[in-house]
Amino acid sequence: MFRIRYRVRRALLPPILIGILITLTVIIINNNGALLRNVFYNYQINFHGVPGNYLSTRSPNESFCNFRYGLPEELLYEESDLSFPFEENLDSRYRIMKNVIEAKWDKTVPEVTYATHVTADFMNYIAEIIRFWEGPISIAAFVPDSDADLTIRQLTQLCFCAPEMGRVSVHLVFPLSAPPYLQNHLEKLTCQLPDSSKLSTYRMSNEIMYPINICRNIARNFAQTDFVMVSDIQLIPSEELASRFIKMTQTLHIKKPNPPSRVFVVPVFEVEAYDVIPRTKDELVMMVKEERAVYFHRHICSHCQKFPGIKSWLERDTGSANIKPFVSVKREYPFHRWEPVYIGSKNDPLYSEALSWEGLQDKMTQMLEMCLIGYQFIILDGAFLVHWPGIKKEKHKFLLKDTWRSSFQQQNSKHYSKIVKELRNKYEDNPKCKLQ
Repeated sequence: MFRIRYRVRRALLPPILIGILITLTVIIINNNGALLRNVFYNYQINFHGVPGNYLSTRSPNESFCNFRYGLPEELLYEESDLSFPFEENLDSRYRIMKNVIEAKWDKTVPEVTYATHVTADFMNYIAEIIRFWEGPISIAAFVPDSDADLTIRQLTQLCFCAPEMGRVSVHLVFPLSAPPYLQNHLEKLTCQLPDSSKLSTYRMSNEIMYPINICRNIARNFAQTDFVMVSDIQLIPSEELASRFIKMTQTLHIKKPNPPSRVFVVPVFEVEAYDVIPRTKDELVMMVKEERAVYFHRHICSHCQKFPGIKSWLERDTGSANIKPFVSVKREYPFHRWEPVYIGSKNDPLYSEALSWEGLQDKMTQMLEMCLIGYQFIILDGAFLVHWPGIKKEKHKFLLKDTWRSSFQQQNSKHYSKIVKELRNKYEDNPKCKLQ
């Protein structure tokens, strides 16, 4: 009896397997290939997922960077080498070291700077920015204590493996209570970047607040060009964004960011984790139509990056690869919570340095001030930024409400009240300019 039952069960296996395969096929067809894409998700993440992976096939060369202060072997500085944040100034608990890596000035590159900020666990993304941005790059790195060691170690790899690092300036930001600390490095240098997101950082271990707006101000104001775009390190520029923007300014005879109360908005999008980053508007529009791309933070903060005229922008055929002005708007109600990324100048209002990244909405007071001044926001057509692949969905909202953020949010809220009062006293009131 045992043998008969065993044979019957074994005989049933092929039909069962065929049934499972048919069911899976139907699911794949009915879900427009979504399941199939998920099957390949892990493969694509392994192949493309770690930013800077393309450098792994290279061999270290001579350094393409202009290191200063004894770097990369050691960090030598005196108190006179340190400066203060632009807004907090002498009262600040933070100090700045300007140009620990200083870009080599090259008049052949488009004169618009990608200004950004970084911590040790996001260093990989520098490799992607230098890959796709043709202009100068200014980076403010937050380096409390041993995070300086992690940061310099990764910068050294980039400097010996990527010629594009010659266009990069790096400035260090650190708290007085945790000055930068470097170890001696004896390991052999390679171009295989570590996955920086997996690094154990001093900042996270000690729950140190990230002064994101101090870093933004430093990166922007230490830029060497008149035009500056303050961006987050995970935002990848569209094809030849810098050079095509400069070409537009030349065509329209815009020599400098003048008048001062005008900026050029670069729309921001995000794509599915299994997808490639679109390089042209045609590619982006196709992905939006196929629901593989959406405007940035659509599912977790619908007002943050939904810009005026987005439907028309997506429908409009640019007719060429050139960048053109699309529409000029003011950041007023009902777009009073819009947080655009823009190309502006060092004369634009500072980011409020009292606000922290942990407390959220750290750009809102700068946006309010620009509204009260009456800034014109010229939305660009043919130019865009794309966040590193992975659309944040509804579930990510809960991460923004984590209890660990509550104390920082309360602090930011107190600062909001004070800053808004100061701005209301400084500028003529405009009921259309709101913070919330």
